Amino acid sequence: MKNILEELYNSYNNFVPDPTAQVEVDKAHQALIRSLEKLERKLVLRIIDNKDLIAGARARESFECGFWLAWRLCTQLNMIDNGRLLEQQLKADGRFVMEQEEPEDES
Repeated sequence: MKNILEELYNSYNNFVPDPTAQVEVDKAHQALIRSLEKLERKLVLRIIDNKDLIAGARARESFECGFWLAWRLCTQLNMIDNGRLLEQQLKADGRFVMEQEEPEDES
């Protein structure tokens, strides 16, 4: 299941950075490289790489948590379907509706 989640995540993870922001990042990066010594540059680049790795791992974990939450919700909805198909309990606008039992007439 882990491989399936990874494939699903990768299929939706088509992040394209904003070109304007990317240009600004590149300019700042070049300015930083020119102002630092070699040892300091390596340190800054290592920090940036590690922050990117952490951000990527958190994004993947967030995706997996969202997936499992959706899965659990779907499972619970299927258990409350009162013997009908779940799709039959959705209104036209996509909201979930449970029919209430009508009170019996006491006449």
